[in-house]
Amino acid sequence: MPQLYNDWQVTKARIQSLESRNSGILSGATGTQKEFVELGTAERIPESPWKGIWRGSREKRSPKKKKNKPVKIRHKSCCKPKTVEATQIEGSAELDHWAYENLSGIFHKWQYADWFFNNKMRSRQFELNFENGQLTVIQPGLYLLYSQITLKGNGTQGYHVMRNNQDALLACYSNNLMLQDDNKTSCFTMGVFKLEKNDQISIKHVSTSGIRAVFTSNASFFGLVRLGKFNKRGVVTSV
Repeated sequence: MPQLYNDWQVTKARIQSLESRNSGILSGATGTQKEFVELGTAERIPESPWKGIWRGSREKRSPKKKKNKPVKIRHKSCCKPKTVEATQIEGSAELDHWAYENLSGIFHKWQYADWFFNNKMRSRQFELNFENGQLTVIQPGLYLLYSQITLKGNGTQGYHVMRNNQDALLACYSNNLMLQDDNKTSCFTMGVFKLEKNDQISIKHVSTSGIRAVFTSNASFFGLVRLGKFNKRGVVTSV
């Protein structure tokens, strides 16, 4: 028994010695690690060598260029066609001759041409007053203005194309001294003018009495065609 007790004491002492030694090693390692962290020495565990290689390869790569999206070009066929702004006013008589003028000498028995009468946009472009024979311009712009009146009888006859019953934009005269009383003569004139919104166009004879004219649709007529519009600088542009 005494021998066993002694052996156990020796073994216990060795175990305590080993535990103390291990605890000292661990405390020394912890202190060293703290010193490494505080001093920031190069004795830290090195990073993987592959990390630098991959990092360098990424830096050498050229940045990706953004691809520009293709611009879609709309074909002209996809767009709505523009409306032609034009009108023709024709004589409304079924007989081949009559005096169609009011007291002031302005011809007033007019009607729209068939192709324009069916135009749904006519109220936004032109407006004909059937009582006084004046045609109102709705859209301002540069216009081609034309007219023809077929007159009857001898003597000097003619007419003016009036704007707002004040300015004679066009004039047409015919001398029928050598013609018989029932002979006809057509007087045609044309020009290009700048017209403003609500300008009124009318046809006025040079006389106020004894007027005889052929007022069928193919003998007497006038019309307007809008050629362009004016911008802020006064330059004509397309409509």
